[in-house]
Amino acid sequence: MTVRANKPAFSIREKLKELDYAHVPYDKMPAGSVIQVVEGFAIAQVESSYASETSLGLSASISPKFSNSKILVMVNLTGCGSRDSATYWRSILKRDSTNLASFNNYTGSQQASGGEQYPNGMYLDSPNTTSSITYAMYGLRVNGTVNCYAIHNDSQNPRQRATIVLMEISQ
Repeated sequence: MTVRANKPAFSIREKLKELDYAHVPYDKMPAGSVIQVVEGFAIAQVESSYASETSLGLSASISPKFSNSKILVMVNLTGCGSRDSATYWRSILKRDSTNLASFNNYTGSQQASGGEQYPNGMYLDSPNTTSSITYAMYGLRVNGTVNCYAIHNDSQNPRQRATIVLMEISQ
């Protein structure tokens, strides 16, 4: 007895045309792919003249697509120190109310003229959630008596702004 099976003919070329290359589903993205990017910015001048944490008004919120995603947080402040070498400030990154990292402790002695500095920081977080989370920057003067500006409005460069960028990275 002979058994014969017939398969319907199909064109590979036609099947390839059916694929949608404009959008790859999030769950098909390879590890290390950037799933989404969120940016926050602040332009109002903030003085870090207090010995307690002060909000810098710089924050961004993200709702991760996957609970195992990493969030890469990149911060660029437009800081300005003082000429007093005993004065320095610290910027603090928080996820909701949890302290994650401190950035850019610096003193006025690092800049002889008291000019601007542009401190940057990065932090890779594992929030383990798909709920909305907010990353925010805080600052405080740690030592000394002269004010330090964590976000500095320069009259010669009015478009200057501090930024925080959040990137969700698939695992």
